[in-house]
Amino acid sequence: MDGTHSQSKEILNQIQLEKKRDALPEQLHGLGNLMRGTLVQTKVKCGRKGCICETGEKHVKIHLSLNLHGRTRGCYIDGREEAVAPLIGEYQRAWHIIEQLTEVNLELIRGNHPGGRRSKKRR
Repeated sequence: MDGTHSQSKEILNQIQLEKKRDALPEQLHGLGNLMRGTLVQTKVKCGRKGCICETGEKHVKIHLSLNLHGRTRGCYIDGREEAVAPLIGEYQRAWHIIEQLTEVNLELIRGNHPGGRRSKKRR
């Protein structure tokens, strides 16, 4: 009886994982415009005579930093953060969905295989 109960729990778990796996790509369809990157705030001195930054209070500048084709790129976006931040947010949402999908697929691939999912810790 114990073995049958264990098998039915495993089957239910697999069914739940498959349902989750099938639902996650649907969430990807709901994504909007996106881009990868990070908003970086820096403080700089402008060098103009008589500017407040001469006394130590630096100007705040916002840049977009990202890696594209293996190279780090930067772009000054001061004043356009409201347009860029939602794009980065959508990318982060997409990445989170992809991470969940990867976890579910890994769990399904491992299944009951002896080298797969770990059983209870040995003492």
